[in-house]
Amino acid sequence: MFTTAIKLLAMCMWYRSQARIRKMRSANASSEAPTTRSPPAIEIPLEIVEMIIVHLIYDTPSLLACSLTCYSWYIAAVTHLHHTLTIQTHPRPWSPRERMWPRPLVHLRELGLLPLVKKLHIHPQSRCIAMSGFSPEKFHQLSALTNLQELGIEHLNISECILKFRRHFGHFLPTLRSLTLRQPKCSRRQIIYFIGLFQHLEDLKLVFSSIPGLNFQEEPADEPMLTPYFTPPLRGRLTMRFSEEVEFLKDMISIFDGLRFHYMDLIQVDGTRLLLDACAGTLETLRLDQECA
Repeated sequence: MFTTAIKLLAMCMWYRSQARIRKMRSANASSEAPTTRSPPAIEIPLEIVEMIIVHLIYDTPSLLACSLTCYSWYIAAVTHLHHTLTIQTHPRPWSPRERMWPRPLVHLRELGLLPLVKKLHIHPQSRCIAMSGFSPEKFHQLSALTNLQELGIEHLNISECILKFRRHFGHFLPTLRSLTLRQPKCSRRQIIYFIGLFQHLEDLKLVFSSIPGLNFQEEPADEPMLTPYFTPPLRGRLTMRFSEEVEFLKDMISIFDGLRFHYMDLIQVDGTRLLLDACAGTLETLRLDQECA
């Protein structure tokens, strides 16, 4: 229905623009200077253009076509075209090479488009992302992600990058609002320290292994006690899958001085009562799996 309405609106604006141009030409028919006819798309008010673009944000071919119409349409469409960036760190037979690390970053940086990226998802082929996968010559590519709001990483080796992450990725830590970690490699204290790097973090999604006993490593004996840099707000949405570590929840609630989530989505999470008590004053919506305890 929205698509039909947009098409009718665009056609209406098209014919109105043509009628306006014909009227202007007839009024100046006696003038010796010829009337220059502007492209109809330029005549459409920017507010109408933005309404059209918003209803096409999930239609990439249409967005690409709109970006080629004229400069104003390009400006309206380009932010949606580069809103989300997905990168793979290892080759896969079915995935295009254009998504391989660090090609998307290099290409978008050369075009000056990395500041438009709001969401970054990193998917490896291997079971663990180590900092060795992010060689020093590639770190500068990430420095242009100045407006990143959502970060998702699978199999991140937090144990290895815990003391390096802030140094290499600190430029987007203040802007990040949502963090997703899928099966990270770390201890309980390390993941809490990692979450505490993001001072304005609102949403948190933690997906652990469904196999018991594979989620957390032992706390390193030679590592000093890790104290998070910040206590993030954590007042948006909490999504958690397959967590049997009640001690992890206790530590997170204690170190962050409570939790303030408004929405929680929990599937097979032990210690759910701890989360409910911690968010009793703020919780609005709860999705609870029947196997939760």
